[in-house]
Amino acid sequence: MSLRGQAYPRQHRGYHLLRQLDVTPSADDLSYLDFSIVSPQPGADGRPLPVPASWVPFPSVGEQRLYVSPSVDEGALPAYFIQPLVAQRRGHPARGLGYIGVDSRVWASQRYLPLPGGNAPPPPATTEQPELGEPRPRITVETLLRSLGLALPNRPACGWDGHPRAPVRVAVIDTDCGGWGALRGVEEASLHMSPVGQWLQFPRSQQVPEPRQGMAGHGVVMAAAVEAVAPDVRVGLFEIPFAHASHVHATDLAAALARAVEGWGADIVLVAMAHACWGTPSHLRAILRGCARSGRGGKGAVIVCCTGRIDQNRDLHGDSTALASDDFNAQPWVIPVAACGLTGGWYRVHRHPLGRIGPSVELCAPGELVTFPSVGAADDSSLAAALVAGTVARMLATHPGLSLIELRQLLRSTAVQLPTEEDAAAPGLEAGHFNAWDRAGHNFKLGHGRVDTLGACLAAADPVCYALLATRHSGSAPPAPTATELEREAARGWESFLRRGASRSDLILRYLALRGYLIPVVLSAPALQDAIFWLARHLRALRLYAPDQRPDDGTDSGALSDRCLHVLEVLSGLLDHLPAEAPAKELSRWLHEMIRLLATSPSQSVARFLTEALPFSLSTPD
Repeated sequence: MSLRGQAYPRQHRGYHLLRQLDVTPSADDLSYLDFSIVSPQPGADGRPLPVPASWVPFPSVGEQRLYVSPSVDEGALPAYFIQPLVAQRRGHPARGLGYIGVDSRVWASQRYLPLPGGNAPPPPATTEQPELGEPRPRITVETLLRSLGLALPNRPACGWDGHPRAPVRVAVIDTDCGGWGALRGVEEASLHMSPVGQWLQFPRSQQVPEPRQGMAGHGVVMAAAVEAVAPDVRVGLFEIPFAHASHVHATDLAAALARAVEGWGADIVLVAMAHACWGTPSHLRAILRGCARSGRGGKGAVIVCCTGRIDQNRDLHGDSTALASDDFNAQPWVIPVAACGLTGGWYRVHRHPLGRIGPSVELCAPGELVTFPSVGAADDSSLAAALVAGTVARMLATHPGLSLIELRQLLRSTAVQLPTEEDAAAPGLEAGHFNAWDRAGHNFKLGHGRVDTLGACLAAADPVCYALLATRHSGSAPPAPTATELEREAARGWESFLRRGASRSDLILRYLALRGYLIPVVLSAPALQDAIFWLARHLRALRLYAPDQRPDDGTDSGALSDRCLHVLEVLSGLLDHLPAEAPAKELSRWLHEMIRLLATSPSQSVARFLTEALPFSLSTPD
């Protein structure tokens, strides 16, 4: 990053960079370096300074406004940052582990030479690309959805209070959005927001993607995967030029993000492509920060991305699986998703890994090859990221008031922890490395575990479901297909019990209308988590190991009833922390009635109620 305090002009800095790369600058090279992305500092009185007429507004989101400044005029105002749009990348060897890219220094000893044809997109293919090695079996969309816990046919999600919500808006940023006519929920207005204006003077196509073509583009296939998980979403397609080779792509990505979140109002943005050569220049970081702080009316737009592939790591010292800290995928405002097998294990093709790893990996999702009818095929971490984006769309349809942080907490706590490797003898990079889970439940290869779409939506709707799913067992071996379903049974049973009982109990009916306001309180209050998690663990132990018949002779000590009462008392002390829109008086009245009912009910009645309401399976694995 080059800062305002440097004494030499911007054009000299660009020339210096090219000389450092040991090349002679051409007119095309300098066309990139003749412009900077600038964020002006406020004046002495804190007010914005008037920008020069030569500065052109760059798409922005949040309070920080960005501009494109010609090099000759960039010194007109004090600025937060001025950064070249072309750079080269990094690398250093690590003792004992070969080459890794985490927190590595920047290297500029080689220059990437673009392929013939420059930044022009490849011609559209008419057939799918051939596979390397033996052809892989393809799973069906139905198999994929069942692995996420979704019933068939897959129906739109419903709000936690039973009422439908406005469609969730999912923006897909990709280099090829052609063939979008095969999608159900595309909002065509988004297609006209994609091109970055001519004033940036980058080589790029300004043509709107075609609705029909021989093969749907990668972005359209990703949107089809989102629609398969969340059938009622509104999809926005933002095509950016194919320019994987430099920070120019990161600048196009920054503009598309700002247009999607600020201009189109995206709730979720899917960036199902990755390349280590992009990096994250300051203007892209500013927009990512703005999306997290200002998107969705201040609750934070959710940006989901894939981890990318080993062969796109652009390492100068050989292949590496590491996600470097300056990668787009490693930024704190995005959710990077790795690919796993259908039943767990780091995704491999013919026993060799494809994806990258690191401390920033958030989740994993199935990456097995699947064909979406009338659209196209997808696999690897691109597919995995699309499945997580669809999962978040269902969560927001269930509970649109959740913030970005709360959504991430729910995704982490409901994810299914599975063995890191299905085959301990598998060859390739990182074989035998980075397989352990830390005490916070994270693994470099699989993040916090495989996404559980049904579980995440149940947890987004109800605090009891959240507790039941957050305390379920981790898999110590590749599970049978039904193992995860059995672990969901108590939460799914609780939801069904509430729906059945609403017509017979006023307290249940009122709880259904209020429970969504309790989710943020549970997520933010350790004392309430301790209380409700203890109860969930205790009930699972009773169901699995205690006698089936509850004694009715009054010999019970009342401990279970006391624990239920403790949960309500802790919650009562947290009413001041309710969201501003929560009906505090109604919640207070409901809590008072629940506490009075518990105090006057025999303990065995409470135990029988919980046994009926929470049907833990006796087959649940230890």
